[in-house]
Amino acid sequence: MTAIAAARSGGHAWNIGRLWRQKSRAGPALSERIFAEIDNDVSQIARVTSLIEQFGARHRLPEGVIFHLKLAFDELLTNIISYGFVDGRPHKISASVRLDGDRLQAEIVDDGIAFDPLAAGAVDTELPVEERGIGGLGIHFVRTVMDEVDYRRLDGRNCLKMVKHLPPKPAKQG
Repeated sequence: MTAIAAARSGGHAWNIGRLWRQKSRAGPALSERIFAEIDNDVSQIARVTSLIEQFGARHRLPEGVIFHLKLAFDELLTNIISYGFVDGRPHKISASVRLDGDRLQAEIVDDGIAFDPLAAGAVDTELPVEERGIGGLGIHFVRTVMDEVDYRRLDGRNCLKMVKHLPPKPAKQG
């Protein structure tokens, strides 16, 4: 989302390089969205995971939730960068996370070759490693740690959306 789009939507955006933080009203609760646009270079993945850590700390999210989100982004971004761009040219990948009440909504969008990671069958983790085919374990991890995962190809872009439900907050004592 550009600063202009954020302003038009009634939100506020601060440009920190190519990192964006947007706050907007979503019903009675305040929701926040973070956005990073990175180059198709594996060294850029640390920017996204660092942003997720900061976001998690700011919202006091459970460490396990942060770990799962970072694992999913790291795995997916690594695969997109490693296999999604066959032309050898620079490309941009966008990654975003939004806190929406009791869940996190995450999205990765790239203009790489069309690839639906959810179309692959489930990995048989019961087979010995030497009998398993190569690949598929990363998306298995993503499906395991995230509560919902959805893929669409829209306007020449891969759009992968994920949802992670937050555990209920413990009731206050006394």
